[in-house]
Order: sequence, then structure tokens, then C-alpha cells
Amino acid sequence: MSSMLPGLPSGTSKAARLDLPEIGRGRWVPYVLPHLDIDKVCQALSCHKSFELQAGYVIHNLPKFGGFTDYGNLTEDVEFSLCEEEARRLVQVANSVDPVKMQGHNDLFGLPTQEGYLQLHQLGRKFVHALRICLHDAAVTQAESYNTEADYERCNEVKSKLLRDFDPMTGQERYSTEINDENKRRYYHALVNYTTAVLVKVILQTVRGEYWINSIVAIVARLAAKAKILGNDLPQAVMQTLQKANDARMRLNQQEERYDQYALKKPEQYLDEKRKLQASLGSRAGQAGKYFIQMGVLYNAVIGMLNEAISGFAISNPLASGTDDFESSVAIYESFITNEQIIICQQRDGSIGAASEAGITRASTAGFEVCRKTWEGLDRASRGNSKLAWTSIQWKWSQVNEDTGALLPDNRQDTVTLSSMKSVIAATVPYAMISGTFAASLHTLVELIRFASAEDGSPLFLVKQPKIICTAILRTSKYESRRPGQVREDGACPVSESFLIQKRAFANGLRTGELYTPTLIETIMKNGMKGKITLRDREESKEALKDGMKMLNSWVIDDDTIIVPYKRYAWGSIALAVLLVACGLAVGFSVGDRIPGVDPSNISAFCWVVTAFLLLMAKAIRVESWPWSCFLRGMVPCRSVSEVVAVTGVHPQVLLAILLRLDNRMHLRTRGPFNTLFRRKSPDASGGLSIDVPIKTATAIEGGFIPIKVLSDWGTGLVFINTHSWAAYNSITDSGTYGGHAICPDIDHPYYWAADQQTPCFRLSNIKEDSKVFISRVLGVFEQDYYFY
Repeated sequence: MSSMLPGLPSGTSKAARLDLPEIGRGRWVPYVLPHLDIDKVCQALSCHKSFELQAGYVIHNLPKFGGFTDYGNLTEDVEFSLCEEEARRLVQVANSVDPVKMQGHNDLFGLPTQEGYLQLHQLGRKFVHALRICLHDAAVTQAESYNTEADYERCNEVKSKLLRDFDPMTGQERYSTEINDENKRRYYHALVNYTTAVLVKVILQTVRGEYWINSIVAIVARLAAKAKILGNDLPQAVMQTLQKANDARMRLNQQEERYDQYALKKPEQYLDEKRKLQASLGSRAGQAGKYFIQMGVLYNAVIGMLNEAISGFAISNPLASGTDDFESSVAIYESFITNEQIIICQQRDGSIGAASEAGITRASTAGFEVCRKTWEGLDRASRGNSKLAWTSIQWKWSQVNEDTGALLPDNRQDTVTLSSMKSVIAATVPYAMISGTFAASLHTLVELIRFASAEDGSPLFLVKQPKIICTAILRTSKYESRRPGQVREDGACPVSESFLIQKRAFANGLRTGELYTPTLIETIMKNGMKGKITLRDREESKEALKDGMKMLNSWVIDDDTIIVPYKRYAWGSIALAVLLVACGLAVGFSVGDRIPGVDPSNISAFCWVVTAFLLLMAKAIRVESWPWSCFLRGMVPCRSVSEVVAVTGVHPQVLLAILLRLDNRMHLRTRGPFNTLFRRKSPDASGGLSIDVPIKTATAIEGGFIPIKVLSDWGTGLVFINTHSWAAYNSITDSGTYGGHAICPDIDHPYYWAADQQTPCFRLSNIKEDSKVFISRVLGVFEQDYYFY
């Protein structure tokens, strides 16, 4: 019997299996042009007919995921031929060195006007609904066969989304307008073809592994064929998928009745409701559990990524003046504390999200490589005629040397003006695949496959990605026309106008390949000593944080104290004291009885008193408590931020940024009036490091907390997006909820810190666990230079 696992031959040796990567550890490979085998992809299309669980152990006739014979009155052979046609198209695209091209003439979708974007909006919604039907069918198959509570919850969740937009009595979409164009089917097919092709390109830029890639391409091909069939009569397809769920429910009820016939006692006679539910929900997949788990993971992930790729088409900001009035931006910048990449993204609907998890930024980096190749090949237009509508994509890309942190000479930037909806789609689909939500979905899929591949011997390889900083801004002409008139005196701005894009995600002010000069370093250090460091400029932040981390590596940090080596100061003070005592003794012995009425011992005693006073002053002038044992060993125990600053000379905002970024990696606990953003707080009022210096806006951002100005149920306030490496991608959306770490519910009545009467200070509040705050509207990134406490 032939194996249906093309990546895992039946004769895999034990030695080969021992070389597989461990769970949680990837095997890295450089990017090479793919060479997919269409025959093996077609085999994966019919894996339900014959699925190899282990080497030589094959099971047959499993439930089929992604089938669509019922929707078009098709035979099995016709269905397979349609899927095979899509697979051949995708394999040809995957094996090509050229970027994906959008099908059709330039006037296929019209001009990037309000009408053009409205048509794209409707096509996007149609694709989204088709994908929801695909997901619902897969969830019903999974629930009926695998029978877990999570499967039933997924079915209900997808069903609720379908019923939100469709009337179950008629199957018609609620309050929608149809595209009155005889070419709408051609438009829809072109959109499906292009989106699925770009998705395959991005996946191949991220991971490799014959078995998994063949399986994913087969699923994408099957979904593309099914989405096209569903698009022929979407209302009827909605009614059919809901009926499928009803039929599955009836079969499950019949099974439950049959199971009860064999029970000595019915579950309700000896179990409570919760345990009764648990008893009825047991896996009924038999030996095919691996098949259902694998299909569930792959179908959910691929459909989720396709949804993210086209969600920008199907969602328009309800507060905008039209469907063609929007801006979206993505940026990847670097943390000079942990050397991590950080992605921040503002979607077309106004939501803002960020993350620094390595897998998410790696997936976004891979997507940006596909974007660059696509954007560089787009047709360009002129903005000369201001009456014509256009959309622009502006991007910058710089590669970073991972060893030195310096920018490599090969910096690229460009602005492409798009004058047709065809070129807008060609630019926007890959752009959507560098967003944080899409990258998080792709990262989740990769992690799930990595665990599975380590167990079953089908290897997955991670493609090496360069470390980059980059920006991409998508903007329409209508948004651009009103942009200069916007007043940003409230401190909120879009991501595209924040210093994270303007200064941190690209080396502004530096020529290509320019490195630090001694004069520049001297200027940065001089500004730092004068207290002028803002942590906003990339080069200034890099040098200041680099020096701060160098000092941090020489410290000893425990639960409530930072112990700083200070031998030169301590031993210098002791040497001066010894010198004074020696001088007093020398003067006493040299004077002797030569001066009548003068007792030489008084001179020595006076020197001893002065020495003691100076030593006490030396111990007390910088820290509150300095035990003699630590003083004699040249170590200073600092119990507050101001003490660390006094001892080391480090800028207080640099120190706070480092402590915030490394908060979850150290055992240090904090206390004091300004420690709200810190997670590890001391339960004892007298224990922990005192955060006695307020945190500035740029410091909070560098430390992993990006303040976002929002309109909420309490009024205008701030919430913070967490960008630490241990946090998943988190975003804030209009009409959504926020369950983060800290909020600032009142920014209309600031007070002023006693040490700085020029900068306003906002009070922060912690959110209780499992509590959420409703956000009415996201106003933008807050980056005015304020203090937080």
C-alpha cells in the first residue's frame, strides 16, 4: 500500500528519526527556490482515502474535510479535478522565482475611487462568508467524529457569525447590496486566485518540510476550489451548511440514545451536570485521532490566515467619510535592551496592536520579503492630476547586522502610487500578510506543527530570516487630502506619524551605511549627562541603552536590592581616611614637646574625628544604608532608583526602561509611588526596590508598554499594549474590550511632579485579573512627553 504521507516514507530509519529537532527547537535552513511535486500534492488532496498513521500502518475511508459535492451537485471525480486544477496553479506559482501577478486587465476592478473600494468591500465580504462556510463544515465534521467540547464550541461560534449576517429563514444576507456587474464572478475568482497564491508564497518564505508543505498547499487548493463553488450561490450555501449541522446533531442524538441502551445506569442518575457532560464528550475517533487533530489544526489555521489576508477589504471604518478614506501602517523596530524585533500595526479599521514574540516578528519579516518583490514590480502612476483618485504604498527596509547592531548598506525605500483597483489589490493582499494578526496566526500554525513534527518524524524546517527594521504605510488620496488639516494637540497620532515609525523603524538622518562617528557618540553621551536623553531617536537610544546594559551586567540583582560594584569610591575613601590618620600621627610625633602647651595627641584625635566624619559622609551621601561589610568590599546595596542613579550616573529614564523591559526576567520586586507598570510588586511596604522616579512616555514604550489613547466608558484615557517577548500579539479595537495590565482613566486633570513642574504627570491604575474595560474608539498612539505614576 502506498503511503499518503509524502514527507515520511515508510522506510524511515531509526537513525534518521533520531536526528529530528526537539520539541520547541527548530532546524534552520536558508531560503532556496521551492520545488514542489504536483503528484505528491495531489496525493495529499485525497488523504482521507488512505492515511498513514505510522510507518506501514495505513487506515482508509476517513471523513473528508473540505468536501463540496453537495453545494454544486458535483460528483467526486469533478470535485477532485477542480481541486487538482487549483493545486497545479498553486504549485506553479510556488516553484516560480517571479512574484505573484494579479490576473486580468488593469481596468478589471476599475479605479481606486469610492465605488471601486465599495466593490472590493463586497467581494471581500463574499470571500469571508465563503471561508466561514468552509470553517463551519470542517468544524461539524470534527465535532461529529472527534467529539470534544472545543469542537462544539467552535461550531457554535462559526454558526453565530453566519447567523449574524444571514437570515436563517430565507438564507439572504441581511441589509446588504449586491454587485450589479456581469463580471462579478470573474472578479471574485481573480481575488481568490491571487490571495491563495500569495499565501502559499508567504508560507514557503517562512517554513519548509515536504510533508507539511504538501498538506498545506493541498488544503489551500481545496479551499480555493470550494470558495469558488460557494460563491455561485452564497445564500443557498449558507442554508446547506446549517442543515449539515442539523443532520449531524440528529445523528449524534441517535448515537447517544444507542449508547444509553448499553449503560448499567444512565449518567443523570449518578453524575452532576458538569460530570455528565464530560462523560458524554469522549473522543470517538478510534485509531484516527492523529488524522482529525492534524486536519483540524491545518484547516483552522489556513482559513484563519485567509480571513486575515482579506479582512481589510471587507471592513471599513464606520467613522470614515467613505470606503476609500483610510490609512494603515506596519512597522518593525528593534529593542536595544533585549535585541528583539518589535512589530506595531494599525489596521484599516483603526485597531492598533503590537508584539515582540520572536515567531511573530519572524513571520512578518518573511511576509515583508514577499511584499518587497511584489511592490517593486507594480505599475506606477503619477499624482499629477489631483482630481484622480489614487492609493499609495510607501515602504522602507533596512537590514541590521545581528552581531554589531549596525545597519547594513543595502537600505531600500520607495513609494508606489496605484491608479487602478487591480494594482491596489496586488499591493494590499501581501501587505495584509505582514500585519500582526496574520503573523500571529502563521506563528501559531508553525508552533503547532513543530510539536507534531517532533513526535511523528515529519520534519519542519524554519527558513532563516534576516534581522530588519522596516515600515509600510498604505494610504488613499482622500485620507491624504484631509491629513494636513488634522490637529494633533491632544497627543494622539496614528502609528504612521509616531516616532516609532519616523525615528525608530528607519535610520532617519543617517546616510546609507553610515555608522557612528566619535563626534556623534560624544554628542550623545554629553546629552545623556545633561539629562536630555529622550529614547525616541534610534541612534541616541542605541548608544544610551547599550551603555546602560553594560553597567547592568556588572550588577548583582536580588529580590529587593541592586548591588553595584563601587570599589574605586569605597577604597578611595578608605585610602583617604588612612592618609589623614597617618598624617595626624606623623604631625603628632614630629611636633613632640617642641611647642609648649600643645598636646600632640589632640592633633591625632582631631584627625581621627575628621576621618570618621568623612567616612560617614562618604557612606551616607549616595545611599541611605551602606553596611560596613559591603563598604569594605566595595559593593553598594541600592534600594531605590535614585540611589542607583546617584552611584552609577546612569540616566534615570534609561535605567527605568531597562528594568521595565527585563521585569519578567529578574527576581527583583518593586515598591514606591511610581511602580504601577511593574508586574513584580513587593507585598511588603518596606521591601523591594523603590521606584521613586516617574516613568516618561518614551521610557514606557522602550520598556514594553505602548500607551494608546482611547475613548472608553470612563471618558478619554490611556491603555497600554504589552510588547514583552512573553506576551502574545495583543491589539485594541473600536467597540472592543481591553484586559491588559494598566490603564490611565483620567488624563484631563494631570498634576505635576514636585521635581519637574513643567511636565504633566498621569496616575495609572491596575486592572484586576479577569476584568476587562470596554473601548468605544481607538484615537491613536499617545507619545507626548508626560510622566506616569
